[in-house]
Amino acid sequence: MAGLGFDYLCVEGEHSGLGTGTVQTLVASAVLAGSEVLVRVAAPEQQPIAAALDAGASGVIVPRVGSAAVAQAVVAAARYPPLGERGLGPGRATGYGVWTADYVARANEHVLVAVQIETRAGVERLDEILAVDGVDVIFVGPGDLGLSLGIAGGLDGLELREVIEGIVVRAHAAGRAAGMFGVTPETVAYWAKRGVELLLFGSDVGFLLAGATAARDRLAELLASGE
Repeated sequence: MAGLGFDYLCVEGEHSGLGTGTVQTLVASAVLAGSEVLVRVAAPEQQPIAAALDAGASGVIVPRVGSAAVAQAVVAAARYPPLGERGLGPGRATGYGVWTADYVARANEHVLVAVQIETRAGVERLDEILAVDGVDVIFVGPGDLGLSLGIAGGLDGLELREVIEGIVVRAHAAGRAAGMFGVTPETVAYWAKRGVELLLFGSDVGFLLAGATAARDRLAELLASGE
């Protein structure tokens, strides 16, 4: 995946069984292959955020952020003092201690912090979340957001789309970038044309299912035709 020419990869630490060690191994493998890597961590907590960044991730996407207090805790976990409370350890990001000073000098500026707005509380408290210094990206989780708001019609439904567009506008007005997950190329292109800067496109499981389904259907077609 790291060699396919995507701008970055995202390791999925929330909706998966990946432990800290596996996340760190995947990050290291992708970075060594020349890819930028983000990690969607399991929860808005210090340990998974620190572990992902210490492994060398370029940033974190943090789920279930529904208040300024949670956003502040996320920033504290991701930024070194005086901007936060991130601890300094001899992990891969610092070359196991070889280039600690250089990494610390640039990490606060270069590490990306994206908080996910995917609940009713997150939408209702978006202005206070946007006021938190150190949040770079407001990232929309469309599936959970639709469930939380009780919106039917799927990820591309008009009602959910209007809510997401409102979040994007508010994020940009506050000087923050916007992020979004899309399953299909059409969905990703739609949001890219509306100014969304951080786009996650599909997943390894989704690509596997799509490829296997297409191969199965093509084989059934060939067998039925007698070719």
